[in-house]
Amino acid sequence: TPMASQEEIIKEWHFHLYFDENDQTDVESARSIREKIIQLRNDKYFMATPLNPGFNTKPVGPHPKGSFQTWCPQEDFVKVYSWFVLNRRSHSILIHPLTKQEVRDHTVNAAWLGSPLPLNLSRLSEELEEYPLEFPELGLGYSAKQT
Repeated sequence: TPMASQEEIIKEWHFHLYFDENDQTDVESARSIREKIIQLRNDKYFMATPLNPGFNTKPVGPHPKGSFQTWCPQEDFVKVYSWFVLNRRSHSILIHPLTKQEVRDHTVNAAWLGSPLPLNLSRLSEELEEYPLEFPELGLGYSAKQT
């Protein structure tokens, strides 16, 4: 079987965890999940990085309510996905690849844990010129050295 081209391999992902910004219990639940992710990253359990400042207490970009996003390279996708499955509580989570096609990434190429939410796709680009590199200094995902 032929090898997949570099264009066909998804190397970086986002997990967007949503919460009701008007419900303090829901906000605190989301904050504690985010803090646990940072602790697990610092303990080297997995490489998942919540973006800074990144705790959105109102709709931001295409996201219709409070949220935070976590970046994950392909190298740790299974661990991060498994952790969210077991620890998301009642929060919905959008999981999408980071490619040059933002609209497709957030729609047909996306998956949800929990109930899907409507997104404001007008804030996204159909086609980017470059991959959206978020943590190139880590040398993971699209920034990994090609072998």
